[in-house]
Amino acid sequence: MKLRLEGDLSPHFFSIKGAAATCGISTSTLERASEKGTYPPKKSLSPKRVGVLVYQVEQWMFEDKRGEWV
Repeated sequence: MKLRLEGDLSPHFFSIKGAAATCGISTSTLERASEKGTYPPKKSLSPKRVGVLVYQVEQWMFEDKRGEWV
């Protein structure tokens, strides 16, 4: 599945907004799940920019990896 959404950072990273839109959840739900460790971890890309790896979001969505990102 190759989606390109406004705000996507590269073919390898989703922005937080792009990851939330891809998964069909709100950014606040994504933040809560990330803090609990039930969503792929955010990666610091620069001092003011974070993203989520596309392949990890796809695993979370399609391979039932929910709850395994501790």
